Amino acid sequence: RFSPPTMSRHLMELPMAPETPDNDRPHGLGPRLREGWWVALIAVIACIILLSWALAPAVLRLADRPPGDGRDPASFAFDLSNPSIDPELIVPSMLHRDMVPVIDDPVLLSMSDIDDRGDRRSTRYLVSDDLVVGVEHGGEARAYPMSILHVHELVHDELGGTPILVSWHWPSGAARVLVRDAATQLWGSTGLIAGGNALLYQRQQERGGEALHSQWLAQTVTGPDAGESIATIPHQVRRWADWKAEHPDSTVIGPDPDLKKRYKKSNPSTYYENQRMPFGLSRPDSGPPPKTWMTRIIGPKGDVIQSWPELHATTVNGEWEQDGLLFRTTRDPDTVIVLDAETLEPLDAHHGLWLTIHALGPHPSKD
Repeated sequence: RFSPPTMSRHLMELPMAPETPDNDRPHGLGPRLREGWWVALIAVIACIILLSWALAPAVLRLADRPPGDGRDPASFAFDLSNPSIDPELIVPSMLHRDMVPVIDDPVLLSMSDIDDRGDRRSTRYLVSDDLVVGVEHGGEARAYPMSILHVHELVHDELGGTPILVSWHWPSGAARVLVRDAATQLWGSTGLIAGGNALLYQRQQERGGEALHSQWLAQTVTGPDAGESIATIPHQVRRWADWKAEHPDSTVIGPDPDLKKRYKKSNPSTYYENQRMPFGLSRPDSGPPPKTWMTRIIGPKGDVIQSWPELHATTVNGEWEQDGLLFRTTRDPDTVIVLDAETLEPLDAHHGLWLTIHALGPHPSKD
C-alpha cells in the first residue's frame, strides 16, 4: 500500500511534458475571436457607413417631402380660393409638388460649341431636325432644345437684360415665355394641372398658401390676384437648322451631365400618336380630336385659333396669309410660326393641344 507521502513522492518523480512555447501552441476558436475583434468591428462600421450613405437621400426626401398626396388638390397646400377658372378643372398630375427638376442657372453653349459636337446622332447634342424653343429679345437670341425641356419643363434665364421663365408642358403641348418681375423670382411645378395644362407657382421660403398660375393662359388663377395676366414675350418652336440659319449668333442652353439617361428616355412622341386623354380628363364635346395641335394668336381682328391640319392643307409653299397674319409651316417635324404680314416681326403665338384650348378657352368664333 502506498501512503500519502509515498504517493506524493512518486507523483513528483513522474517525468513532466516539455513546456511548449507560446508561439507554438494551437489556438482555439475563443482566442481567435478575441484577437480579431477589431477586424469585425471595422467591418460592421464600414457596413453601417455604406448603408447610411445609400439610404440618406431617400430618408432626406421623406423627411422633407413636399406637400401633396397625388389625389386631393388641397393636399398640395396651395391657395385655392377665389378661382378665376372652373375649380373642377384643377386636378393632380403628380404625387406631390416640385417633382420637376427646374433649371435655375442654365449652362450656355455657343454655336462653335454645338458645331464641335458634329451633326451625327451618335455624338450630337443637336441635329438639323431637332426642335427647339427659340427666343429673341433685347438683341440676344437663345435656343432651348425640346430634349432638355421634356425633362426640366421650366428654365429660369435672362435674355436681353430681362429675367424670363421658359416653360414647356408636353402633355398639353404648350410653350410660353413668361417675364419674371426680378431675377430673384423663381417658379416651381405645382404637380397640379387645369384643363390638362400645367399650373405653376412662385417659390418662397415657407411652403404653403401660394397662388396658382396657368402656364397656357399666362394668368394667375387663384388667390387674391386671380385673373391678373403675366407678361410674355414671343417665342418660336423651330427646327434647329431653321433657327440656326436665321440666328447664327444664337446661344443654346446645355444639358445636365447627370441626366443623360433621362434625356434619352424623355421623348413623348408616342403620347401624341393616340387620342387617349391624360390624367383621367374628359374628352372635349366638340371640335377636332383632343390631341390635335392648334395655334392661338391675338391678331389685328382679335383672337384667332387655327388647327395645324387645316394650316398644312391651306399653305402654299409653306406660307398662308390672312387678316394681317402670315403663317409659316414646316412638315416632319411639324412647326408653325406666325408673323406680322407687314413687318414680318414674329408675334406671340402659342401652340397647344385642343384638349387644353377647349377646356380653358377661348373657343374659336364661328364667323
